[in-house]
Parts: sequence; C-alpha cells; structure tokens
Amino acid sequence: MSGVVFDPWIGSKYFGENHFGLRVLVLGESHYGDVLESRPTVTTEVVRLLAQNERHVFFTKVSKVLLGLDGNTWLDNKQRGEIWEHIAFYNYIQGFVGNDSRIRPSSELWNASTQPFLEVVQKLSPAVILVLGKELGSNIPSLAEHIEVCCIQHPSTGFVYDRWNPLFSEAVERAKLKMPNP
Repeated sequence: MSGVVFDPWIGSKYFGENHFGLRVLVLGESHYGDVLESRPTVTTEVVRLLAQNERHVFFTKVSKVLLGLDGNTWLDNKQRGEIWEHIAFYNYIQGFVGNDSRIRPSSELWNASTQPFLEVVQKLSPAVILVLGKELGSNIPSLAEHIEVCCIQHPSTGFVYDRWNPLFSEAVERAKLKMPNP
C-alpha cells in the first residue's frame, strides 16, 4: 500500500467468523516515538505487546468498549487479548508525531495520512469504524454510506463507558442492518 508507513494490525479472526459478525476497524490517531524507529510492523508490535501481552490502560479501555463492559467490570488478560484477534487496528497518522503522547499532529501529517487511510479502508472493507477521539473524527474523510463510523471520546481523557459503549453497539447493529441477506 503506497503511503502506508505503519501497517494495520489485522486480528486472525477479522476476515472470518468473529465476535461481531462483521468487520470492525478500530481507528487510533497516532504513534509516538523516534522517527528512526519507523517500520511497517510498529502497529502490530504495539498491539501484541500492550493489548495482548501486557495490561495497558488505553488498550484495556478499548477492549472494554468492544466487549460492552463498564469500568467496574474486571477484564481478564485472556479475554482482553482475545478480542484483538476479532478486529483490525490502524493509526490514522502515518508518521511519529513526537516522543510525547500530548503532542498534536501537524496539518502536514493530517493531510499526508488521508490517502493511506483510504487505501487501508479499501483493503480491509470494514462495516464499522470505531474512531477513538473527536479531533480524529473531524479529520477523517467522508466514507462510503455502507460503512458505519462511530466516533467516541479518546479513552485517555475522562472516559465514561456508559456514554460511549452504547454508541458503539448501536453502530454495530446499524451495520448489520445494512448487510445483504445471504
């Protein structure tokens, strides 16, 4: 894929029978790190390490949204890691924005990331895109009508499951209604 710097994570069950009964792409905003560390496998390495092998608050919160769990429910390591096999994950910005998680992407990075994103969407054919962050949601291009886009607050800031989980589950249900009958 031209322009894609960080290949998406594609769970082993994404293209087959999965937890949702359709394809869900989780869209993050960006990676942080040293530009010298750029390589296509960064996203896959991060998901494997922080979503599946270790407990990281961001990935645990996303896992709970995907599973419809609230903040008071303990999510065990097996369940947390397994849900990532059922989805694809891609960071929209195709370049490191810096070494700190509070650095915002430049307008050049936003603009340069549009075409790679569209290529990933075409390749992955998601029925639902769960967009993690309101600013990210306002920066993605328009997509085909058959794709449900669900934009929620970024999990790192004042996240409230009761507000965002229903939006995601409703988006999945709307996408199922759009699916052709077998």
